[in-house]
Amino acid sequence: MSEKPTTVSVIIPAYNAAKTLSQCLNSILHQNYPADNVDIHIVNDGSTDNTNDVLQQIVLSNHVQIHSHDVNKGLASTRNTGLQHSIGEIIIFLDADMEVSPDFIENHVQFHKISNVGGVLSALIPAPENPIDKYQKYLYKSKRGAIKYDSTESLPFSVFLFNCTSVRKEVLDNIGLFDDKITKYGGEDTEFAFRLWQKYPQGLYYAPNIKVIHHHYRPLNTVLENVQTFGREVVPYLVQKHPEFDSLYGYSFVCPPSTFIGLFKKILGISLKSKITFKILILLYTLSPYPISNRIIRLVLASALWQGIARSKNDLAL
Repeated sequence: MSEKPTTVSVIIPAYNAAKTLSQCLNSILHQNYPADNVDIHIVNDGSTDNTNDVLQQIVLSNHVQIHSHDVNKGLASTRNTGLQHSIGEIIIFLDADMEVSPDFIENHVQFHKISNVGGVLSALIPAPENPIDKYQKYLYKSKRGAIKYDSTESLPFSVFLFNCTSVRKEVLDNIGLFDDKITKYGGEDTEFAFRLWQKYPQGLYYAPNIKVIHHHYRPLNTVLENVQTFGREVVPYLVQKHPEFDSLYGYSFVCPPSTFIGLFKKILGISLKSKITFKILILLYTLSPYPISNRIIRLVLASALWQGIARSKNDLAL
């Protein structure tokens, strides 16, 4: 008797995703995995573009459900809506700007058959139509994040994102939901991954063979604006909730304790977050060739983050 296929739920948050949603849905609806064992949940998070028009054009089967928020609530709440309707043994989180191969679900299911695996992160590759500037090379070609690890090493929580990721349902049941107090850009997946990692420190893995095409191009200036927003709106809350995040985001360099070490951190923080330093770093990035530019990008991102934290004015409430 053949083994019964593992059941899988796919959660796709969609906010103003009209430009990429069709490609994403077409790819996930044409898998070589048994369709009867897959339920797909598309969550329209209060989109103001024609995302809803795209959804209405989908020929729905009984294993595809569309859920809608009246207003934009953010990724945490959107993923929670999908989770609350999911019944699969494995839950796949897939952003609406991703395009997957026909064996995407099958490959995730196979990886989860390895003992001790609780979560699997796919490998991102840029869409061929996207410009390949120095920042895109930093994102996709440099040794950063999960790319630094092979498929046999467990990942730290800080690199385990939820844009094209699968997690066992039994693992999620022990963690709870995403923190829906996080409604602004960023941090909801890192906060969730931290709680996941606390209970399953050896259970998170990277699958470089499961490649996913990323269709969303973000230029560096847009990223820096998002990072500043993240530093201002989210980081203070994360550090308050999980003091361990201080070392991840360098919060105490901007809001240091009243100690000698705090004074030293304050001096470094003032230096990096200053607008003059930021402008100099941007100039250096513009002039420097790849891959030398990678080192400068890290400093530019840190400067933008700390500027955002400084603007938070120690307000720890979202």
